[in-house]
Amino acid sequence: MLAQPNTSTPATRRTVRVARWSATHPWRAVALWLVFVAACVAVGNLAGLRQQSDLDSTIGQSGRAAHWLHDAHLEGRDTENVLITARSGSLDAAAAHAAVDAVTSRMSHLNQIARVGSPATSPNRQAVTVEVALRMDADVEKVVDATAAVQSMFPALRVEEVGGKSLNAAVNDQVASDLSSAATFSLPVTLVILLIAFGAIVAAGVPVLLALSAVGAATGLSSLVSHLLPDSGSTSSMILLMGMAVGIDYSLFYVKRARAERHAGRSKLEAIEIAAETSGHAVLVSGLAVIVSMCGLFLAADLTFASLAVGSIIVVAVAVLGSLTVLPALLMLLGRRIDRPRVPILWRWTMHDREPRLWPALLRPALNKPGRTLLVSVLALLALALPALGLNLASDSAKSLPTSIAEKQSYDRLNAAFPNHQTNAQIAVKAPAAQSGAVGGALTGLAGKLADDPHFVGRPKIRTSANGTVHVLEVDAPFDGESAAARAGVQSLRTTLVPDAVRAIPGAQWAVGGETASNMDVDQHA
Repeated sequence: MLAQPNTSTPATRRTVRVARWSATHPWRAVALWLVFVAACVAVGNLAGLRQQSDLDSTIGQSGRAAHWLHDAHLEGRDTENVLITARSGSLDAAAAHAAVDAVTSRMSHLNQIARVGSPATSPNRQAVTVEVALRMDADVEKVVDATAAVQSMFPALRVEEVGGKSLNAAVNDQVASDLSSAATFSLPVTLVILLIAFGAIVAAGVPVLLALSAVGAATGLSSLVSHLLPDSGSTSSMILLMGMAVGIDYSLFYVKRARAERHAGRSKLEAIEIAAETSGHAVLVSGLAVIVSMCGLFLAADLTFASLAVGSIIVVAVAVLGSLTVLPALLMLLGRRIDRPRVPILWRWTMHDREPRLWPALLRPALNKPGRTLLVSVLALLALALPALGLNLASDSAKSLPTSIAEKQSYDRLNAAFPNHQTNAQIAVKAPAAQSGAVGGALTGLAGKLADDPHFVGRPKIRTSANGTVHVLEVDAPFDGESAAARAGVQSLRTTLVPDAVRAIPGAQWAVGGETASNMDVDQHA
C-alpha cells in the first residue's frame, strides 16, 4: 500500500487540508475561484482607478511650494506649443504666417483651450511657435488632432505639437505598445517552455490560465486599493509581470509534482496531497518571502514605490491562493486528461526519470561546508554591489526619452529653436495678508537681481493669490532641467537669493519649486 504524505509541520498540514478539500469538492472550488476573480474584476471596474496626480508625488521643498500654489489657485495651466518649421531649406515667412492663422483659428474654437498666445519667432527666423493654455482636465488628443489638421493643410511645412500633456500621452502610448509586444512574444515563448517541461498541451496551459486569472483579480483589487494609495501609472505593468512570473512558477511546481506522483502509481487524491505537502508548502513559503521583500519598498517613503509594492503584494497573494485552492481541484477534475494532447517527442523526453547530476554537484560543497559557502556568497554579493557606490542618481526628463517617439523629436526641435526657455523655477512665498505689500516688494527686488543672473533669462513674472497670502515669482532658465547649470541656479535661489530677499518679513515662509527643484528633491530623497 502506498504511503500517505507525512504532514510534519502546521504549515504543511494546512496546505494538505486545503488541497484535500478542493480535491474532494472540485466543482465547488472552481466555482468559488471564478466567483472570486469575477467579483474582483467587477469591484475594480465599479471603483475605478485613482491615479497619482503631480501633486501627490511631490516631496521636499518643491512639494511644499506645489501645495501652497495649489491651495492658493496659483497653479499654472498646462500648456502646449505648436511649432512651425520648414521641412527643408529656409522657412517661408508667408506660409508660416498662414499656418499661424490656421492654428490660432482652430485652437480658439476648441473647448479644450483656455487661451491662445501670440506667435513667437525664433532668433534665426527659422521657426515660429504658438503657445496654447489648456483648460483643467482637457483632452489633449483633441488638441493634437487640431494640430494634425493644420499640418495636412501645409504639407511643405512641419506643424507639430509638443508639451507636457502630449509628451505624457505619447510615452503612455509607447509603454502600452511595448507591453502589447512583450505579451505577444512572451506568451508563446512561455507556452513553448511549458510544453518542453510537460510534453502535453493541457498541462502547459493550466499554469498560464491560472496566472492570467490571478493578474485579472489582482488588477481589480488594485483599482480598489488605489482609492487609499493612488496608482503610480506603472502598477498595472508590475502586476502583469509579477503575476505571470510567480503564477506560472507556482502552478508549474505543483502540477509537475502531482503528475510525477500519479505516474509513480499513486491515486489522484494521494498525488495531490503529496504535491500540497511538498510543492504547496514551497509555494506558500516562497509567496510569503516575496511579499515580505516587496514590503521593503515602503521604506523608500515614496508613493510610486509604495504603489508598486501594493500591486506586487496583491498579485503574489492571489497567485498563492489560486495555486493552493483551485489548482488541486483542476488536477482532480482533469485527472489523466492533463497529459493530453501529448507532444510525441517531448512527451517521451519528459517521462524519462533520471537522477539529476548538476544540482547535487552544485549543492554538495554548500552542504558539506556551510560556513565557508556563506562567507564566499556574502563576499560575492558585496563585490557585485560595489558599483552601486558610484551610482549617479538622476530623475527622468523629456531629454531621456527615446528619439523613436515623434514628440521627443518635436521637443528637441523646439528647444533648438527657442533655447532660452527650457525650464523654470517657481519661488513661492507664504505670509500673512498684512505683509502682502512687503512680500511683493521683496520679490520685485529679487526679480531685478535675477534679470542679471546668467542662470536665468527673460522677465520674471509675479502672481498673487486672491487673499494676498501667497505670492509666486516664476523665472525661466536657458538650460535642460537636469543640467548642472539649472541645478546650480536652483541651489543659489535656495541658499542665498530667496532667504536674503524675505528674511526681514515677519511670518514669511518660502519654498523654491519647479521641474529642476522637484528633481533635486527626489534625488536627495532617494
